[in-house]
This record gives sequence, structure tokens and C-alpha cells, in this order.
Amino acid sequence: MAEVLYPKSPTDVPKNITSLPSSYQLRAFLAVLAILLFFILYAALVTALGYLVYYAIIYDMGRVNKLTILMKIGAIAGSMMLFVFTLKFIFKLKNNKPNNRIKLKKQDYPKLWEFVNKICEETGAPKPKNIYVDPDVNAYVAYSNMWLSLFLPVRKELTIGMGLVDCLNFSEFKAVVAHEFGHFAQRSMKIGSYIISANTIIHDMIFSRDKWDDLLDQWRASDIRLSAAAWAITPIIWIIRQILNLFYQFLNIMHSSLSREMEFNADKVAISTSGSDSIISALWKLESGYTHWNDTMNHAYLASQKKLYTENLYNHNALAIEKNLPQQETLLNNLPTDSRGGKTFFSSSEHSKVNMYASHPPNDKRQDNAKTPFIKCEIDERTPWLLFDKQEHLQKEMTKLIYDVYFNKKDMVFSEADTFDTFIATENQGKTLLEDYDNTFENRYLQIPEEQELKEKSILIETSTTYLKQLKTKLKDLMQPVRDIEALMTKASNISQGTTKETSFSFHNKTFKKKNLQEGYNLLITEREKLFNESFKDWDSSFCTLHYALAKKASKTDTLINLYKQHTLLSNIYRNCIQTKSTIYSELNRLQNNEEVTHAVINSFKHRINDLFDNLNEDLAKLDHINFVKLPNIDTVDELKEVIIAGGSFEKGSGDIFENGAFNKMMTNLENATVHCQRIDQKSVGVILAFHNELQDNLD
Repeated sequence: MAEVLYPKSPTDVPKNITSLPSSYQLRAFLAVLAILLFFILYAALVTALGYLVYYAIIYDMGRVNKLTILMKIGAIAGSMMLFVFTLKFIFKLKNNKPNNRIKLKKQDYPKLWEFVNKICEETGAPKPKNIYVDPDVNAYVAYSNMWLSLFLPVRKELTIGMGLVDCLNFSEFKAVVAHEFGHFAQRSMKIGSYIISANTIIHDMIFSRDKWDDLLDQWRASDIRLSAAAWAITPIIWIIRQILNLFYQFLNIMHSSLSREMEFNADKVAISTSGSDSIISALWKLESGYTHWNDTMNHAYLASQKKLYTENLYNHNALAIEKNLPQQETLLNNLPTDSRGGKTFFSSSEHSKVNMYASHPPNDKRQDNAKTPFIKCEIDERTPWLLFDKQEHLQKEMTKLIYDVYFNKKDMVFSEADTFDTFIATENQGKTLLEDYDNTFENRYLQIPEEQELKEKSILIETSTTYLKQLKTKLKDLMQPVRDIEALMTKASNISQGTTKETSFSFHNKTFKKKNLQEGYNLLITEREKLFNESFKDWDSSFCTLHYALAKKASKTDTLINLYKQHTLLSNIYRNCIQTKSTIYSELNRLQNNEEVTHAVINSFKHRINDLFDNLNEDLAKLDHINFVKLPNIDTVDELKEVIIAGGSFEKGSGDIFENGAFNKMMTNLENATVHCQRIDQKSVGVILAFHNELQDNLD
């Protein structure tokens, strides 16, 4: 008997479960009103400016002389510039298609198409024109042509993320796809298209700087007799942009409010096909699914730097998910029972609040919606990959597309899967040890004493298991104020984003509200850095001294000192990258705030930047003179320098770096180097902790 590739549907579903509530209808009505208001005002603006052009051409200028001729030309040119300003978006209309998708034809993937068609029958939704897959942990529905959809009944397309297929079971996958077909059936999707179109028009007029703006700048820079009209229309443009900006925000609020209602309704459609728990457990699994896929992509990028490529990224992603299954099962089993039915996947918070610009409701609200009422359904634990007739072929094809689109890599020579797995395992070395020390080194530097200080203090230090336990206990105490500050930083961020009902936070006997929120956030960062630099210095000294004493017992002090010296140098490079970036932007900001900046000052600043880059290259050169200790997936000094910065050194700019793009390139390289240094710092700490772990066999 052929295997049935369609999870069971619930048997007891209320008839009105997917009917639209009054809140949905109200928001749809308000969104339509907002769109009508915008297009009426926009049409009036275009008509008025079109008439202004007509009037500028036909009006009688009276006496003919140089002044009146210039005024006539200026009036026509100025009115035409205003008119073109309102229509310039037309010249940029494109039906942009994502370049990271693969189209799945019916003849190649009949099981998936049959599954999708069955969902359409069950939900009453129209069938998709096309089905695509992309690499990510997502699924979405879109019109095949958004601009045509404004005027014609354009069919929609379904895109399924292959990372999503990896992390869900069959019932959860069915619920997610049914959710998307809930959107297929929603006529209000067309309202969203109109709002997006209106926002595209407004965004282009307000925020986009293009040839029109360049032309206006050049016109204003010309002789005042010719540029008077340009200066006259400048404040008019500013006023139009400010008014449109208000509309932009208003339309976004209307769209977001409607989108949240659409999500609730689409969830109800999913529940009607899969029960209450499947859509909620799918949402719960997405977080770990995102984490695993992002890790897989990061490993692919890092491995590509060593010219190491895998033929199928999804095998490695599935392996990571499989390794995490016991932990996920434990978390799932420990979830509290929901009195309405099933598990409570998301706990609600009295402080939670929906951001008015958020397109999706909070997960706890979606959970409440899904369980009102609770619909029971049998769970199908099989993998949804069963629907993909050419699973391995598709995964390999998508892997090639990822290397091409995301990493700009083509014609790769693929390594064995075991080699890539070994790279990942090596890359993750030390992570568990970092967690054992309360992740204290995640956002701070390990402050290692000088060798002479280690020698002197190691004579007196206690080398017992009890002392190590005392150090770990003290570390937790030291980290608590840091955790408290980080909790306040999270609260400040939530207040800023409007996702909490709280409107202020207090720190150092001072209350910070929205108007001075940034000041409070900066104070929190400063205080955290102060704690890192001052409170942990003695602990780091005791920690390193203890292990130096243990290394003496094992006759391994040379190895430990090499590790310490290498880490100190790497930390200095990391610090200097951060400091250099801060110095450059600080001085640039100061120059931009000056009313008059001469070419001499600009040239001096350019030389200053190049000098700072020379200093960074001198720091890198010091790596050539150390007793290098291998780091995970970094085997030589040259490879280490290449990992920090492409080419192994910071390239300086020549010529007019602020005009020829060199400055932006230099700062991008510096930003990337800072990120790479952070990764190397964590690797180095991990290696030190691993060696410390070996030395702890010598504890009394």
C-alpha cells in the first residue's frame, strides 16, 4: 500500500473557526480609507504641479528683457522639477524577484504539488501559480507581479524555506503551509499590495537620493541668477517630504495593524487543518531552527575562507539538529501543561506590548488565539522531506546557489562530508568550556599578568580543587552586576522599540525615559565596561596564576606562557581595531560639524587615517615574532593574518579617498577585521581554557 503523505486533520472543527472577526474587518476598513486618502492627496499633488507647469509656460511675462526671460525660464524649470519629483518613482518600477530561489516544477516534485493542492482543497484557497524553495527557515506567499496585482487578478506564489523543512515534523510543516494558504485566501492581501505600493512611492520621494537630487544640487551651485528658482523650490520639496513622511508612518501603522490580524486569521486556517498545537510548536521550534541554520551558514563562510566546500549544506544542518534533539526533547517535556490543552510553549508577560510597527503578533498572543478554542489533532512525527522527490539533488543545487549568491563562489572543488564535519567540530572547540565559566569572556578581555608577576605569585597560591571552586563561585558573584546591567540594557532596548508597556528604567538613582533613553543606554555600556576592566582584574590574575602554578608542576610553563603571550597580542590587535574605528569616526564627526573645513585639513585627516592603518599593520607584523600556537582551523601565522584581514594586511587609501570610494572600503575592511578579531579572541580563550583543563589534573 502506498504511503499516505498527508498528516491527519482534526475531526472536530467549529464551522466558524476561520470567519473574520470584527477587529479584522475594522482594520481592513481603516487600511482602505488610509490608502484612498493617500492616493486622493497624491493625485491632487500631481495634478496641481502639472497645472503649475502648464501655467508657468502660458503666463504672460509682460515686458521682455533679460530679467523676465530668466524668471520665465526659472519658473518653467522649477515647476517641471517639482512635477518630475512626484513621478520619479515610475522610472524605477521593477518587479524584483529574489535571486536565492529554485522553482519546483510539477513533473519533478509531484508529491509536494499533490500535498499543496490537497491543502488548497481543505482550506478553500486558490492554488499557487508556482512553488519555490529558498535556503532559509521561513515560508511566505507573494504575488507573482506586485504592480500588476494592483489592477489585475494576478496569481500568487508560494516559497518554502528548506531550513524550515529541516527543523519541523510533518504536522508542523502542514500547519505552516496551511497558514500561508490562509494568506492565499485573504482578499486583504491586495490591500497590503496597495499600501506597499504607496510606501514605495513615498519612500522614493522622501529617502532616495538619485539623479534628480544631483541635478538640483548642481543647479543650486550655479550662478545665482540661474539658480534662484532652484533655491525657491528647495523649501517646497522639504515641506512635501515632511508631509509624506507623516503619511509613510501612518500607512505603516495601518498596514502593521492589519497584518497582525491577518496572521491571527491565517493561524486559524492552519488550526483547521492541523490542530492547535502544531502551529504553536512550529513557532517554538523556529528559534532553534534559525540558530542551527545561521550556524551552518557561518561555518560554510568560514570554511570557504580555507577553500573548503561541502556539496550538501543541509546534511550538516540536519546533523546539528539531530545532535540537539535530546536537549529539545527535555525542554519540550519540561514545558508546563496548558489548562486549555497541550503544552504552554510561550509564557505571557504583563510587561509585553505589541510594537505598532510590528507585522506579526507576539507568540504568546498567537498561542492564545490558537487555543481559543483548543483543537486536538494527531501529530505526525515524520519528516516533510518525504514530499521532495529529488531531495538530495535539490539540496545540492541549493548549496551551489548559496555559495554563488551569498559567498560569490563558483566552480568549487567539494571536500568530503567528513572533512567539513571535522572543520565544524574544530570550530566549536572550547564553547562548552566558555559556558563553564559563565560566558564571562564573551564581552570582555582576559587580563593576563606579566610573566614575572605570574612567577612571583605562583609561589604563594593554593593549588587545590577547593580553591578552583572558590574562584568559580567568586566569578558568578562578579558576573551578577554585569547580568543586572545587561537586563537593564534589554529593557532600554524594548522601551526604544515600543515592545514593552514600561516607559522608563532607573540606574544610579536616575530615571531614564524615552527623551533621554540613549543617554541611559550609553551610561549602562560605560558602567559595564568599567566593571569588566576593574572588577575582574584580580580574578583574572588569580585564575592565570593558579594555572601557571599547575603548569610548573607538570613542567609545561613554556607552553602556557606561549599561549598567554599570543593571546595578549591578539587582544591588543582586537582592542586597536576597535579604538582605530572609534578614533576615525570621532574625528570625522568633528570635521563634519565644523562650518569651514579646508583642503589642508582634509588631507591631514587622510594622512591621519593612513597612519592609523600603518599602526595596525605594525601590530600584525608582531605576530611573525611569536612562538605560534595553533588555533582551531588556523594552522599558521600567515593564515591567522589572512583570517583577520583579507590579504594579511590593512590596505591604505590613495588619492581622494573620500570621493573615490577608498574610505568606505577601508572602513568596511576595518569593521570586518573587528568581527574576525572577536571570533579569534574567543578561539584563543577556548584554547587557553582547554589547556587549563588539562593542567587541572594536577590539582591537590
